[in-house]
Amino acid sequence: MIRKFPRILFAVMTVGYIFAIFSLFLPGKYIYGLISLLVASAINLTYLSSREYKALGSLNNAKQFIEKNKTDTAAKLIIKSAKLNEDEDSVNKFFSKPIKNIEATKNVASKLNAVLKEYDTPYFRYITAGFYYTIGDLKKVVRILNEIPEEKRTIKITRLLGSTLLDLKEIDKSIEVLSKFDPPFPPINEDELAIIYGIGIDYLNKGDKEKAISYLTKVEAKNSKFGNVSKILSKIKEEEK
Repeated sequence: MIRKFPRILFAVMTVGYIFAIFSLFLPGKYIYGLISLLVASAINLTYLSSREYKALGSLNNAKQFIEKNKTDTAAKLIIKSAKLNEDEDSVNKFFSKPIKNIEATKNVASKLNAVLKEYDTPYFRYITAGFYYTIGDLKKVVRILNEIPEEKRTIKITRLLGSTLLDLKEIDKSIEVLSKFDPPFPPINEDELAIIYGIGIDYLNKGDKEKAISYLTKVEAKNSKFGNVSKILSKIKEEEK
């Protein structure tokens, strides 16, 4: 069973369906349209049977059960999802929309934390920490993520840990953590932008405006809207006048 479905196959599937729709109704192109339809359908069925799809489905269903206060079922689905496929992007999407039932969220967080005694992976810790971050238990987030060895921390795990340390005003620790993923080249994706931005904000909070500017300028060069970085830089420059 496929764990991680290749992204390029989604593009092939989409193009295949589009080509099939038009070709099936064009004279002399019927056979090509039929072949395209079969290929696209085969790719679609392969994805539906993949571990990635089943993991995503379990994660999405878990949120519905949390809102219904069925925390045992929700926790089991999250554990199932984690064991099927490790996809931090799916976790971020899961938490991108607020969960309304906070009490149920607290209960799920507690259940997942208890499971760490038996099922302990960096990815599962990332999910569990996400629940504690959602309910505002920042110290618990740090404890959970700090126990992941540095060499096993992904950039997203580091990003969450660094951000949480910043929220707790543990600036030096935040800089130390985030610096592990400080790229020696211009940032090329959102995670790298967030790392550089976080370090810049840390230095700003320390009062080291020179270093803050050096980092935040890199962010602005890539995306001037990221974290309102342009406004922050303008404010710094105004204060220096």
